[in-house]
Amino acid sequence: MEYLPQDLIYEMVLRLPVKCLIRFSFVSKLWKAVIHSKDFIRKHRQRFNLNHLNDFALIRHHVESDPHDHFYSVAFSGDDTTLEEERLKHPLYSLEESDRLGLQSGIVALCNGLILLHVRSKKYDLGLFLWNPMISKHKMIPTPFKWARGKFSNRMYGLGYHSAEDDLKVLVLTEDYNNRSNSLFGQINLTMDLEVYSVALNRWKRIEKLPPSNLRIYVNHQSNMVSMNDSCVAWLMRDNDQLDLYMVVTFDLVKEEYQFFRVPILIRGPGVVKLMAFGGFLCFLRCYTGDCINVWFTKDCDSCWSLEPVVLNCEPLFFDGERFLLNQLNHDGNDRLTWYNIKTQKHDYGTEIRRHTRSNRCTETTLCVGDLSLLLDADPDGRRSYFGHVF
Repeated sequence: MEYLPQDLIYEMVLRLPVKCLIRFSFVSKLWKAVIHSKDFIRKHRQRFNLNHLNDFALIRHHVESDPHDHFYSVAFSGDDTTLEEERLKHPLYSLEESDRLGLQSGIVALCNGLILLHVRSKKYDLGLFLWNPMISKHKMIPTPFKWARGKFSNRMYGLGYHSAEDDLKVLVLTEDYNNRSNSLFGQINLTMDLEVYSVALNRWKRIEKLPPSNLRIYVNHQSNMVSMNDSCVAWLMRDNDQLDLYMVVTFDLVKEEYQFFRVPILIRGPGVVKLMAFGGFLCFLRCYTGDCINVWFTKDCDSCWSLEPVVLNCEPLFFDGERFLLNQLNHDGNDRLTWYNIKTQKHDYGTEIRRHTRSNRCTETTLCVGDLSLLLDADPDGRRSYFGHVF
């Protein structure tokens, strides 16, 4: 057989990881046209997702000193036993801009291999940016106003995927306590807004229907929204009438409707709570001091939590229904990926990751699946000075 059928070649290319696709797009104009088509990107996303860890990278965000922050990456493509971490060039600003303007970025949401970055200075919220670290592409999200970091404002961020429209959505939920002119007897007026940005349409939309007035944003640096598989996002809110009661709020991006159900326990005493989503599973974490984390999970947000918590010593990176993927810090300052089986309660030790820097100060590790998002919608290459005009 001299030539392979075109349909077979197409199916073979669909199975390639992102890094290979980027290289192959330089082979010919035909291959580039195929790989850069919306239909190919959508089908590749459906095949390569977080249900199967066959093309992913660990992204570690490390705050070295105020205001410097750095990103590090480890890409996985096989059964490697030891991997070296590499330092990434910051996607948005240079070290000189960080020093001059006091800039710092934070990871506030994840979806389909994309990271939503929030950039701020000491006085202002400067904006949101989508970043695909696997293909080194980013996009600035326009904001309808300049966000002042008010003393009486809380804000929560989310990132979701509208599968029917093949569109990424950025969500911002804001509680504003600044309007106090009508407050009586020490009561503070509260206004809440939910705004959704469409990457495909390049515009914001204000959602008229809001969560019940007795629910409040859970104020914690880890309290942002999580993206579910079925075109919805979820987040935690606290019942202002019963302060030890927390609710999971899900928002359907298609119907623009909410659902509410309780977390598995009442929250009393010190510690933080957090939601995480992995491949159709929603996990509720109760984090105590001393590296003790209790995890409950549910499938498809049906509000039926696991009866007993799984006790872990670090936050999980992934869950497949039977095993948690953990990134544990070794005594030598390096990391090791391990699988923890919840049935056998045994660890399967895997890849060792040699860190670029051994400090563990203000470090957050996330898992990004290979995805071609922003391949067509990214800002032009070389545009890195977003903040020179801020002050």
